Amino acid sequence: QNQILENRLEGALTREPAMSDFVEKVAAPDAVPGGGSVAALAGSLGAALGEMVAGLTEGRKKYEAVDGQVRESHAKLALARGHLRELIQADSAAYQEVVDAMKLPKGTDAEKAARADAVELATRHATEIPLTTARAAAEVLDHLQILASIGNPNARSDTATGAQLAFAALKGAQYNVLINAGSLKDKSFAGDCLNEAAELERKGWTVLQSIDSLITAP
Repeated sequence: QNQILENRLEGALTREPAMSDFVEKVAAPDAVPGGGSVAALAGSLGAALGEMVAGLTEGRKKYEAVDGQVRESHAKLALARGHLRELIQADSAAYQEVVDAMKLPKGTDAEKAARADAVELATRHATEIPLTTARAAAEVLDHLQILASIGNPNARSDTATGAQLAFAALKGAQYNVLINAGSLKDKSFAGDCLNEAAELERKGWTVLQSIDSLITAP
């Protein structure tokens, strides 16, 4: 059985050169993909672990009473995983928008004004993307909390690992919101983003501690 598992893992890894390429790109001395993209990837992996736990619970007589709830969480986690996968690329693209805006000419007053507007717009987008990642990661955490309570207890360590990844995604996204919002001229918008990210982080931390205690509490 161990040999079968090893063969399955080896096959999955060799069929996923994109993952290896992504890690290599992160390691390269380039700004993208950076922390925002990695945060989104971590969130997608957290959701995937939740889906696995749901799949190990569904359709079993022992968990018949919670089957509907588990299936609902499974479906929501699948959607969140797909969204977070999209945000991996979106985060890098948003950063590139800022870089491109910064490179615009500024020789005349008109060019300076156009450049400033472009930088503001790009920075706003670069703030919205990680905030979206934080929201998605927070949703993943909520469903992992449900699965930690009613899902297959034999997979509880997987649920907890998923929660750690989802919270890392949330926190990493918050860091990016903090960095980008600080450069915005629209202080009202920036403040709203900062406040929402902080509230998501606060609630997410509470959820993470709740899940962690199921494993670590004596």
